[in-house]
Amino acid sequence: MAKNAAIGMNKDWQAESDMKTLTEAEEIRRDPARYKAALAKAKEKMAALQQMQAAAKK
Repeated sequence: MAKNAAIGMNKDWQAESDMKTLTEAEEIRRDPARYKAALAKAKEKMAALQQMQAAAKK
């Protein structure tokens, strides 16, 4: 029984966390400067990961 309660609490916590994430994402989308900065950071991260992947293939 305790395991089921823990699973339920974890799902509730996850839903709460997801709701906060979605709320923050919407706030970022509505702020052009934040959105532009987030996209630029994502492009940086993607480029770094691609470089790591290319180096690993050698």
